[in-house]
Amino acid sequence: MKYLFTLSLAAGLLLGVSATLQADNSVVAKVGSREIKASEIQPYLDALPAPERGALLADKAELGRFVRGILVRQAVLQDATAAGWDKKPETVAGLSRVRDQYLVESYLVEVGKVPADYPADDEVKRVYEAEKDRLQMPKRYELSQIFIAADEDKASAQKRAAEIAAKAKDRPADFGTLAKANSNDAASAARDGKLGWLAEESIAPEIRKGVVGLSKGQISAPIEGRSGYHVIKVDDVRDAGVAPFDEVKAELTNLLRNRRMALNRESHVASLLERQPVSVNELALESLK
Repeated sequence: MKYLFTLSLAAGLLLGVSATLQADNSVVAKVGSREIKASEIQPYLDALPAPERGALLADKAELGRFVRGILVRQAVLQDATAAGWDKKPETVAGLSRVRDQYLVESYLVEVGKVPADYPADDEVKRVYEAEKDRLQMPKRYELSQIFIAADEDKASAQKRAAEIAAKAKDRPADFGTLAKANSNDAASAARDGKLGWLAEESIAPEIRKGVVGLSKGQISAPIEGRSGYHVIKVDDVRDAGVAPFDEVKAELTNLLRNRRMALNRESHVASLLERQPVSVNELALESLK
């Protein structure tokens, strides 16, 4: 498509800290004659939930597809505007409805806001104690990995994985350095090989088989996966049971904040309807058919 170019440049510039994007006003791409600046991409990233945004920024290929999608929409927007589509009566009416919906939703978000210090720790703890039966966690492993891809030469990849596993077992403290230097999984390598906490049943069966039975600090022999070999380090293990308070505190806090926000919204709407009662003429509804 002739109006798309330098997508790899866009992805490269955007693969970093969000604040850098906000400050950067360089042109990262063009759609037709329209230049797209890095600062224009920022709102799209900010609109994503934090975990999704973090994962996107850590994956160059996905980030490139994300940016390309924005550019394609901009191209279609240019085309539609040039065709006068924004002036059509039905388009104007549709945009008005979207505007009204946005005004309503953004206003309700504002009136539903809760204080920054809500809820207090003691309230979160009360909910934690009351909800313990629903806060059961399965057995979990905190894992790190060094992944060696087996593209065409499987035997060579297996040998390399075995050599790296031996080095890692000799120097467990250097596992992160070895992962950063050798792992073919870019996302985990950038985090010293760390995969984070995984429930036992969520680990791929072939990996789980090699991990179950290992203790904290132990390193596996190379485990054959679907596309290569994994050398796994067990950073920690937690048996099944009630999730520790510190682990679920943030989630419970968000839950209480969302509940209070919903109550605030409902209360505001109820008060509004007291001042401006709504009534429907049931007989006249037939005319809508």
